[in-house]
Amino acid sequence: MPSFAADKKDRPADSPAPALPAEPDDAAEGHNFLLLALSQVVMRCGWIFKTESIIIPAVVDLIAGPGWIRGLLPILNRIGQSLPPLFYARTLKSMPQKKWSLCGTMLAMGISFSMLAFCFVPPVRDAVDAVFPESAIWPSAWITVAFMVCYLLFFTATGLNQIGFGTVQGKLVRVTKRGRLMLVANFVGAIAAIGFAAWLLPMWLTNDSAQVYWIFGFAGAAFLVSAGVAALLKERRDQSPHVKGTALELFHDAFSVLTEDRNFRRLAVVACCFGCSLMLFPHYQALARERLGAPLENLILWVIIQNGGTAAFSLLGGPLADWKGNRLVLQLMMCGVFMMPLIAVVLIHTGPSGAVLFNWLFLLVGVTPVMFRGLSNYVLEIAPRSEHPRYLAALSLCVAAPMIASPAVGWALDAISYEAVFLAISAILFGGLLMTWTIDEPRHA
Repeated sequence: MPSFAADKKDRPADSPAPALPAEPDDAAEGHNFLLLALSQVVMRCGWIFKTESIIIPAVVDLIAGPGWIRGLLPILNRIGQSLPPLFYARTLKSMPQKKWSLCGTMLAMGISFSMLAFCFVPPVRDAVDAVFPESAIWPSAWITVAFMVCYLLFFTATGLNQIGFGTVQGKLVRVTKRGRLMLVANFVGAIAAIGFAAWLLPMWLTNDSAQVYWIFGFAGAAFLVSAGVAALLKERRDQSPHVKGTALELFHDAFSVLTEDRNFRRLAVVACCFGCSLMLFPHYQALARERLGAPLENLILWVIIQNGGTAAFSLLGGPLADWKGNRLVLQLMMCGVFMMPLIAVVLIHTGPSGAVLFNWLFLLVGVTPVMFRGLSNYVLEIAPRSEHPRYLAALSLCVAAPMIASPAVGWALDAISYEAVFLAISAILFGGLLMTWTIDEPRHA
């Protein structure tokens, strides 16, 4: 079976792959660093208008309703971000210039959200409503289906974009500057995104109405601009022949990482546990609105607080990653992820003060982008540069694996209780936190 797995000659099959130094291609490192940071900043300005922990599930609640439909969001999210990168890894490896992958997938992200915004334009929605009247099961069934299709297309493009960004970063940015790139992109991006959200969202989102077409339209436009920035990167051409493979061979490429690399297996457990936390993200806003009576306008405050949390945790995680390594960053971020559902359960039982304090829980949701970047940067360190696409694809699968249970989690929230589900997932996250102490620190090798 053909595979582009690393050459395992003269090393045990169960030992970590030797990481090659990921030095920048040429003297354009500073130019590329600034453009990669700018591209991520612009993308984050669009991302705040489609946060899947706040804006997206709130819109789904408005057009659909039941918890199991909201529970579809994480599984569509992770299917899009895990399976397509698996099939794309070989193609990406063989591309002479990886920046065109980054640019093309960002364009696809922008087009997907522009299509979604178009569905919510009042004349378009009215015209389609006349053809497909309200369903007895849920209102505006057609727009719910269109929403889910565009959402899946967007995260398919996002998954390809993430593996492309990781590969480009591994090629153009040296290992001791990747934490700095995370800091600049997340901190500056979060501050800029907060500014746009504070300025624009109050005009488009009130307790009485939500002009979703403007919200999603801005997000789509930001992704298109980010694609243009990525096209300006200076990248040396690689010489790597394209290796074709069947679906079975591509799955083998990804899963062989688990059999070859003992350290990656331990990281895979951490990634799977972290993936369990993502199943709860659409439900935090629903918990606050159902149990604490939070108004719809609170969505604006929550996205601002969440992005403020991303900026704050980036200030911590970026320098730590460059100074002490990514393992410490993963340990600290997993601690925050573990605490989130516990704090949520406590706050809904603390009376009026809980409603106020719950707003600040979204600071911890800001840990997520830093955790994702920490996982990716850790993988870039333990894998040979030529194997970055394969390792990143395997990582995406590990994060996505728990998502098969996401609709069941959404159903259980309605059928059992928020408390039982949140506490059960918190116990899993605690196991993931403990596992972060078992992985190696590449800087010590």
